Amino acid sequence: MTGRMLRFCPALAMLLLAGAAPSDDAPHLVVRIAPAAPDAQQNIPFVDVTLVVDALHAAAGDPLFELPLVANTVVTSGKDLQSLAFADAAGPIVVTELDIAEDASNTTRRWRASRAVLGAMTVRYRVPIDAAAPPLALPQYEMRTERGTFSAAGNAFLLLPTDRTPRRVEVQWDFSRYGAGGTGASSFGLGDVTTPAALPAPSLASAYYMGGRPGTAGPERDGFFAAWQGDPPFAMAPLMTWAGKLHRFYGSFFGYTPMSFGVFGRTNTRNPGSGIGLTDSFAYTFNQTSRPDDLRSLLAHEMLHSWVNSLDGSMDGAGGLDRSWFGEGLAVHYQRTLPYRAGMISADDFLKDLNETAARYYTNIKITTPNAAILDGFWRDTRVRVLPYDRGSLYFETVDAQIRAKSGGKRSLDDIVRAMLATRRGGGAMNEALYRSLLEAQLGDKGIADLDAMLAGRIVLPPSNAYGPRFRRVIRPLRRYDLGFDMASLQARPKIVRGLVAGSNAALAGLRNGDEILNSFPQDALQGDQQAYVTLDLRREGRVRRIRYQPRGETVDAFQWVAVNPRQATASKRRM
Repeated sequence: MTGRMLRFCPALAMLLLAGAAPSDDAPHLVVRIAPAAPDAQQNIPFVDVTLVVDALHAAAGDPLFELPLVANTVVTSGKDLQSLAFADAAGPIVVTELDIAEDASNTTRRWRASRAVLGAMTVRYRVPIDAAAPPLALPQYEMRTERGTFSAAGNAFLLLPTDRTPRRVEVQWDFSRYGAGGTGASSFGLGDVTTPAALPAPSLASAYYMGGRPGTAGPERDGFFAAWQGDPPFAMAPLMTWAGKLHRFYGSFFGYTPMSFGVFGRTNTRNPGSGIGLTDSFAYTFNQTSRPDDLRSLLAHEMLHSWVNSLDGSMDGAGGLDRSWFGEGLAVHYQRTLPYRAGMISADDFLKDLNETAARYYTNIKITTPNAAILDGFWRDTRVRVLPYDRGSLYFETVDAQIRAKSGGKRSLDDIVRAMLATRRGGGAMNEALYRSLLEAQLGDKGIADLDAMLAGRIVLPPSNAYGPRFRRVIRPLRRYDLGFDMASLQARPKIVRGLVAGSNAALAGLRNGDEILNSFPQDALQGDQQAYVTLDLRREGRVRRIRYQPRGETVDAFQWVAVNPRQATASKRRM
């Protein structure tokens, strides 16, 4: 789940759904991508990029283009670019570089003009790809290559204009150097594509690009398509058929469908099953142990962000981690609820998803962390990072149960969500003020008081019958997630173990203060799996060793839900 934690706003869908019409008179931005021929190991050594940007205006010394060097802790290709050249109609442009540390997780490089620029501008450069780079337990932005295919998010390799002028985007693929059989895909569609609406530069940065010989599926009649690189351990096409069917169900449920939506998969041996939300698309990871059942919940979650994320940033947009309880909470709620309603997952699948969320939440020692502290701890502490997902979803399920009970089953959370989306499509702000007004209309002052209490860190507990008469709440003893040492050790460079807890599973496995941890590992998913083990590669006194243990601590009472005896409950599905 690591990559699901921070996401870009799906701007293309929002612009289209807000009524943006194709604008033939808008300036264009051409992105031409030319992969090199694969080497003997079927790795693509580099990708050449050409950008042609209309209507670019800058005075001498103004920033022209920018590219993250570090994007949400991921090191990009920014420092590795080769043969970088800028030119306009008057000839070459000399530029200077300026690196800006946005925060602890993001650094941006900007290129400034040595003279005034007016009109169209062309940028050319080469992006080398290191096929030997180790896999990351981080958002899947960076350039990767395998089996004759490359992929990356735009924020890892695309220079983009610093102005926010909307431009119609043309993605063009050049496989003349690559050879026969080359295929390209981007968040905007399969092959060469021009967006029907003018988009700001961040929409390209938060798009995905995959070229070479990817597997592909679609596009379907509703614009759904998929592309994947690597060698999946199962037939990917049936899973993408399932995802396309669910995408159409979402469109029916929410009342509209984005004009296109792409799903991009690639191998990650270290962090399979993670995902990142992007412009009208998302990317996910798999490895040789992945199964379709493991990925369905991820697919269901990430597709929801085309509907439940806010465009204006005041709820859950880029940079709004303290607001992620809304978009992520709704996505986790609906990732199990809507597939279950559609008959696309079983009751057992529904309970498994629900109980993993509940187990992680009710055993989380950081459970009472106020929402205002989420931003500060998001990237430093996995226990803080998962709270918007877990607490948000259980909060919305509590609200849903309260509205159903008060209205005698005539209304639900769905009515609030649809009203918010209708407001956004009509050009209004989808923000917290709107949510509060709709919530108050349904639940009165108590609804507002409960919202404020949740944001302040009060523990959320849906009623036993929140999920219908087929399920009831129980208490079970579960163990807290506990690495057994100070989690801040993992943020240091090098990662030196500090604060080892005597008697912890880590200490019993042989870990010592002063050991250097050499590997990385995804913690978000570990928290939800009571049976999971963590493996640490260590350096101690010049020798490398490995230990393995369960990262669990004290046992606490936690809430779970179980199926009611069918003889004691109605056999029909409740409209959840």
